[in-house]
Amino acid sequence: MKLEGKTRLISFGCSFTSGAELIDHELLGISFDDCNKMKQKWLSDKKTMHHFEDYVAHTAKLRTEKYVELGSKRSYAAKLADKLGLEHVNYAIPGAAVDHMVLNLFRGYYTEKLNPKTDLIFLGITTPHRYLTFTPHQTGSPHSRVMSDRDFEDSDMHYNDYKVMQSYFFALQNFKNFCITKKFDFYMQPVLPIQLLCYNKSTLNVFADIYHGWQFLPTFEKIFQEILEHSVDSNLSIMTAYNNFLDGNNVFPRLPLTNVCGFQHPCETAHVYFAEALYDKIITDQNVQVVDTTYHDKFGSSQKNKCLLITGTTPFSSKVSISWN
Repeated sequence: MKLEGKTRLISFGCSFTSGAELIDHELLGISFDDCNKMKQKWLSDKKTMHHFEDYVAHTAKLRTEKYVELGSKRSYAAKLADKLGLEHVNYAIPGAAVDHMVLNLFRGYYTEKLNPKTDLIFLGITTPHRYLTFTPHQTGSPHSRVMSDRDFEDSDMHYNDYKVMQSYFFALQNFKNFCITKKFDFYMQPVLPIQLLCYNKSTLNVFADIYHGWQFLPTFEKIFQEILEHSVDSNLSIMTAYNNFLDGNNVFPRLPLTNVCGFQHPCETAHVYFAEALYDKIITDQNVQVVDTTYHDKFGSSQKNKCLLITGTTPFSSKVSISWN
């Protein structure tokens, strides 16, 4: 029973899980559409989303950490935690590679007291073509990059499609195995359609043609299947939850301008739908209801609580309630 005794949902992932772009227009004091037009101009000037984030934080007089925190509060992970009555702790980082997420999981457990008894781990699975690096000076800060064609051209012996897939699935397997070893309850949920998770740099097919005949393909297919056994629903993504379909001409599905942020991240409404779909699936599978209750003590005072009502077939009795303030 993954929810029993849990008080926090700890989310790991990339920009789709961190809530990237969700508050930019509000912090700039302009409309969503006008903010998107600004971002399109930045793109035409070959400026990145990270440059725009720095601009927004500076304009709003916010430290980077506060800017990220405000965005994460609007993310599907925060909305899901709220629906489940759990505190949300965000470890997701825009652009993060999966091995960056593994590193943060290790850091959270060994130095920041993540607790298997009270913390539910949620990994939003991202795309493979990213890699983790570190600043060369004394601080050694981790930093993830999305791979470009130049990365492949400059270092084909070190980074090619085969190496990318090996690193990707090793990292996912490490995340899964660590959660199991440390006895965490966890989900590993695709946040993008799985067609986007196993592509090479020129196609959008799951285990694209370049891998056919590769001696390790059956191994990684099996690993992927086992990882998806820990998803809430492997067919669910933030895009499919918002009733959008994959456009084969683009790396990311293109939504109508009013429904997607300027750097191609889903709008907050999409996060709402995704959180609701995840919640419905979790509650259905776990035979759980989250209900509001009022407790009256013998002195006449009352206190409102949320309650997990566990019914049906569970490892516990046929009807159990777990309450919290």
